[in-house]
Amino acid sequence: MDVSSDRTTEDALTELHRLALRTVARARHRARARIAAELTDGRAEGQTGPRSPCVSDGAGQAPPSDVAVLPGLPSWVPAVLGVLRGSSTVLRPDVAPDGTVCDFTVVGANHFELSGVERGSFDFLGKRLSETRPGVRTSGIYDVYRAALEKGTPVSSDTVDYVDVVDGVLQRARLRGTVTVLPGLGLLLTNWEPMGEARLSRRVQEGGRMGWAEWDLISGRVRWSHGLRELLGLRAPPLDGVTLEDVPGAEGAGRTVASAKDVAADLITVGRKVDPADVPGFAADMRDLLRGVEAPDRELTVRVDGTRRRIRWVGHAQPEGAEVPESLLFAARNITGQEEELREALVEAERLRQEAAAERRVSETFRKALVPPLEALTPPWISVSSAYVPSDSGVGGDWYKCRELPDGRVLLAVGDASGHGVQAASRAVQQRSALAGLAYTGGEAAQLVWALGEVVYNDYYGNLDTTATCVVGHLFPRERVFRWASAGHPAPILVRDGEPRLLEGEHGMMLGVLADAAYTTNTVQLHAGDLLLLYTDGVVERRGSDLETGSAALLEAVRTWKARGRLAESAADRLVAGLLGSQAEDDATILAIQVS
Repeated sequence: MDVSSDRTTEDALTELHRLALRTVARARHRARARIAAELTDGRAEGQTGPRSPCVSDGAGQAPPSDVAVLPGLPSWVPAVLGVLRGSSTVLRPDVAPDGTVCDFTVVGANHFELSGVERGSFDFLGKRLSETRPGVRTSGIYDVYRAALEKGTPVSSDTVDYVDVVDGVLQRARLRGTVTVLPGLGLLLTNWEPMGEARLSRRVQEGGRMGWAEWDLISGRVRWSHGLRELLGLRAPPLDGVTLEDVPGAEGAGRTVASAKDVAADLITVGRKVDPADVPGFAADMRDLLRGVEAPDRELTVRVDGTRRRIRWVGHAQPEGAEVPESLLFAARNITGQEEELREALVEAERLRQEAAAERRVSETFRKALVPPLEALTPPWISVSSAYVPSDSGVGGDWYKCRELPDGRVLLAVGDASGHGVQAASRAVQQRSALAGLAYTGGEAAQLVWALGEVVYNDYYGNLDTTATCVVGHLFPRERVFRWASAGHPAPILVRDGEPRLLEGEHGMMLGVLADAAYTTNTVQLHAGDLLLLYTDGVVERRGSDLETGSAALLEAVRTWKARGRLAESAADRLVAGLLGSQAEDDATILAIQVS
């Protein structure tokens, strides 16, 4: 046993412990100051003190024991508050002299606090929210209340980050809820519940090989997903209804609000599982995160139940760019089994590099799969041509798709998987094949791009080294309309009356960066004589020049060839030959559609 190595590990974790305590203290201080400022501002506006609470007798029937309401409310209100889950209140809007709503007074409540802990149902009754829970305003919940009043219809929200002080202790919760205007009463019925783990981690924990955690520096809680607990071999949390006293070895563990010491203990527990050789890198990344500096994704080895696991993890400090973060988000993936696969792939790649003939055969196979010959289309007024130029490093990630669908639409697409060589070409084949299958679902362009983005993201888990771009569209022969969507790809070019221009439209995020990214379908009406050009960035990118310069060169080339009357036939081949020659710095593809 290497005692000096263990000592070095403990020293690094102890230093990290101290930095964590300082960061937690600063985050809590800032949160308290923010809430105190809101409370001071509310008092400066001349808000009056609370009214005395009392229990409504309704229609002679006592309300539930965990519900309190002021007199004068309908008898059904206590019953509604008693059956709603989560934190529920009935609020009366307070109107300022200028007619605007400036605050809300609690006229009915159940016994659940917004942060999830229990409280007495009388605690807030007859009091203004700005006096008792200023965090309601700073979290944006006030805006939801005002929106419900203005619309007169229920308003829902599931993105509220609520921070407040409960009995002198900072609390924090992620909430979703609904606010409803009670007809004829002018009152608001609110219902807020914490977002569950299943909702937050649905996309992250496929196959039990991934997981996430959030270290809330304000409340002091570390929220572990089931997947990450399994990955790190951590003890599962107590079941609902089981107290910490019922769990062996849980003495001194954190309760509803953990202390800074409890939080650091989780950090130390995880740090001790890290292989000593990886502790310096782990500690350096954690120090950066605690200072609000973004840390790159990193691989490290952890020891779990006598076994060694290789994981890839990434951390993110929130809010972005803040000097003192309020929370740290972590995601990790078990890549233990993939190391052997990677080694085998590297050996195979080296063999292919040594055998030039085999390399050429592989490249040619991919090239034929990515840029196959175009088939004739049924509409006689549509002609399509394409051209592909490999880069000086060989085959790359460019691909295109042109196919007539059973419903009469013509699928047109151009894409570019990141990287070069066989790996990029392999991903490009996967993406092209996936789109070929998705096209038969009948979805519009934006839906196809979204679905293709899900494929890329879930295959590579948001790795920015394996992203892709594309333009996917449908040509509607009857209407002569082109509807298209873009995922971080150069805009198509429309040539009309000899003048080329970039099509205007909304461009979404490139594929593979975010899960569930949103895309928009753009529409352009085509005329007889129009020429539509779809292309990859290899056509416009040049070393030492920006994209605007390359795009301007492409537009000028189109303008020149069109003026000579030589662009209508084999448009793609002519443009590629004029711009790039026989080889390009990056592989380049053009798909040209002529409308007669």
